[in-house]
Amino acid sequence: MKHRIVSLFFCFVFSCWTVAATAAGRDYKCVVERVSSASGDNGSSHQFYVDNYVGRDFSVDRASGVMAGALKNSYVTEPQVIDFGSSENAYKVVATMRVDQGAGAGSSVYALTIEEFESGPEKPFVFLMNATVFFGKCEHY
Repeated sequence: MKHRIVSLFFCFVFSCWTVAATAAGRDYKCVVERVSSASGDNGSSHQFYVDNYVGRDFSVDRASGVMAGALKNSYVTEPQVIDFGSSENAYKVVATMRVDQGAGAGSSVYALTIEEFESGPEKPFVFLMNATVFFGKCEHY
Protein backbone atom coordinates (compact mmCIF):
# COMPACT_ATOMS: atom_id res chain seq x y z
CA MET A 1 0.00 0.00 0.00
CA LYS A 2 2.81 2.39 0.93
CA HIS A 3 4.56 1.77 -2.39
CA ARG A 4 1.34 2.41 -4.27
CA ILE A 5 0.84 5.80 -2.54
CA VAL A 6 4.45 6.79 -3.23
CA SER A 7 4.07 5.67 -6.83
CA LEU A 8 0.87 7.70 -7.26
CA PHE A 9 2.51 10.73 -5.67
CA PHE A 10 5.43 10.61 -8.12
CA CYS A 11 3.05 10.19 -11.06
CA PHE A 12 1.10 13.23 -9.88
CA VAL A 13 4.25 15.34 -9.46
CA PHE A 14 5.57 14.28 -12.87
CA SER A 15 2.27 15.07 -14.60
CA CYS A 16 2.11 18.52 -12.96
CA TRP A 17 5.69 19.21 -14.04
CA THR A 18 4.90 18.11 -17.61
CA VAL A 19 1.84 20.39 -17.82
CA ALA A 20 3.80 23.34 -16.42
CA ALA A 21 6.69 22.76 -18.82
CA THR A 22 4.32 22.52 -21.77
CA ALA A 23 2.46 25.69 -20.82
CA ALA A 24 5.61 27.73 -20.16
CA GLY A 25 6.92 29.77 -23.05
CA ARG A 26 3.84 29.51 -25.21
CA ASP A 27 2.68 33.13 -25.13
CA TYR A 28 3.94 35.49 -27.83
CA LYS A 29 6.06 38.63 -27.84
CA CYS A 30 5.72 40.46 -31.15
CA VAL A 31 7.30 43.43 -32.95
CA VAL A 32 5.55 45.54 -35.58
CA GLU A 33 7.67 45.85 -38.75
CA ARG A 34 5.33 47.62 -41.16
CA VAL A 35 1.86 49.09 -41.53
CA SER A 36 -0.52 49.35 -44.47
CA SER A 37 -3.92 51.01 -44.88
CA ALA A 38 -6.82 50.44 -47.23
CA SER A 39 -6.68 54.13 -48.18
CA GLY A 40 -3.02 53.89 -49.19
CA ASP A 41 0.41 54.00 -47.67
CA ASN A 42 1.02 57.74 -47.80
CA GLY A 43 -0.32 60.86 -46.14
CA SER A 44 -0.45 62.04 -42.57
CA SER A 45 -2.75 59.26 -41.34
CA HIS A 46 -0.41 56.55 -42.60
CA GLN A 47 2.62 58.38 -41.25
CA PHE A 48 0.95 58.54 -37.82
CA TYR A 49 0.71 54.73 -37.76
CA VAL A 50 4.31 54.31 -38.96
CA ASP A 51 5.65 56.76 -36.35
CA ASN A 52 3.66 55.31 -33.46
CA TYR A 53 3.69 51.57 -34.16
CA VAL A 54 6.65 50.41 -36.30
CA GLY A 55 9.37 49.05 -34.04
CA ARG A 56 7.03 48.81 -31.04
CA ASP A 57 6.18 45.54 -29.36
CA PHE A 58 3.15 43.84 -27.88
CA SER A 59 2.41 40.52 -26.25
CA VAL A 60 -0.31 37.95 -26.80
CA ASP A 61 -1.71 35.74 -24.08
CA ARG A 62 -2.12 32.56 -26.07
CA ALA A 63 -4.89 31.13 -23.89
CA SER A 64 -7.19 34.17 -23.95
CA GLY A 65 -6.03 35.92 -27.12
CA VAL A 66 -5.67 39.24 -25.28
CA MET A 67 -3.06 41.55 -26.79
CA ALA A 68 -1.23 44.09 -24.60
CA GLY A 69 1.33 46.74 -25.46
CA ALA A 70 1.50 48.83 -28.63
CA LEU A 71 -1.41 46.91 -30.22
CA LYS A 72 -4.54 45.86 -28.37
CA ASN A 73 -7.65 43.88 -29.24
CA SER A 74 -9.55 43.97 -25.96
CA TYR A 75 -11.14 47.25 -24.94
CA VAL A 76 -14.69 46.40 -23.87
CA THR A 77 -15.22 42.98 -25.41
CA GLU A 78 -13.13 39.84 -25.03
CA PRO A 79 -11.31 38.33 -28.01
CA GLN A 80 -12.03 34.77 -29.11
CA VAL A 81 -9.29 32.32 -29.99
CA ILE A 82 -10.58 30.39 -32.98
CA ASP A 83 -7.42 28.33 -33.62
CA PHE A 84 -4.54 27.73 -31.19
CA GLY A 85 -2.21 26.96 -34.07
CA SER A 86 -0.08 23.93 -34.76
CA SER A 87 2.57 22.69 -37.14
CA GLU A 88 -0.11 22.91 -39.83
CA ASN A 89 -2.31 25.88 -38.83
CA ALA A 90 -1.92 29.50 -37.79
CA TYR A 91 -2.90 30.85 -34.38
CA LYS A 92 -6.04 32.99 -34.91
CA VAL A 93 -7.91 35.45 -32.70
CA VAL A 94 -10.87 37.68 -33.54
CA ALA A 95 -12.59 40.44 -31.60
CA THR A 96 -15.40 42.82 -32.48
CA MET A 97 -16.94 45.86 -30.87
CA ARG A 98 -20.32 47.20 -31.95
CA VAL A 99 -21.21 50.89 -31.74
CA ASP A 100 -23.32 50.33 -28.62
CA GLN A 101 -20.42 48.54 -26.85
CA GLY A 102 -17.86 51.31 -27.23
CA ALA A 103 -17.73 55.06 -26.99
CA GLY A 104 -20.39 55.39 -29.67
CA ALA A 105 -17.86 56.48 -32.29
CA GLY A 106 -18.21 53.39 -34.45
CA SER A 107 -17.76 49.66 -34.59
CA SER A 108 -14.41 47.87 -34.69
CA VAL A 109 -13.07 44.59 -36.03
CA TYR A 110 -9.77 43.05 -34.89
CA ALA A 111 -8.18 39.89 -36.30
CA LEU A 112 -4.77 38.48 -35.45
CA THR A 113 -3.10 35.63 -37.32
CA ILE A 114 0.30 34.27 -36.27
CA GLU A 115 1.82 31.71 -38.60
CA GLU A 116 2.61 29.14 -35.92
CA PHE A 117 3.40 26.54 -38.57
CA GLU A 118 6.49 28.45 -39.79
CA SER A 119 9.71 26.72 -38.82
CA GLY A 120 12.16 28.58 -36.62
CA PRO A 121 11.61 30.82 -33.60
CA GLU A 122 10.19 33.83 -35.52
CA LYS A 123 6.57 33.53 -36.58
CA PRO A 124 5.17 36.12 -39.04
CA PHE A 125 1.96 37.85 -37.96
CA VAL A 126 -0.71 40.02 -39.52
CA PHE A 127 -3.11 42.09 -37.41
CA LEU A 128 -6.18 43.78 -38.89
CA MET A 129 -7.58 46.76 -37.01
CA ASN A 130 -10.51 47.90 -39.13
CA ALA A 131 -8.88 49.14 -42.38
CA THR A 132 -5.32 49.20 -41.05
CA VAL A 133 -3.04 46.16 -41.26
CA PHE A 134 0.08 45.61 -39.16
CA PHE A 135 2.80 43.11 -40.10
CA GLY A 136 5.72 41.77 -38.12
CA LYS A 137 7.23 38.84 -36.27
CA CYS A 138 6.39 37.03 -33.03
CA GLU A 139 8.35 34.69 -30.82
CA HIS A 140 7.29 32.43 -27.98
CA TYR A 141 8.39 33.50 -24.53
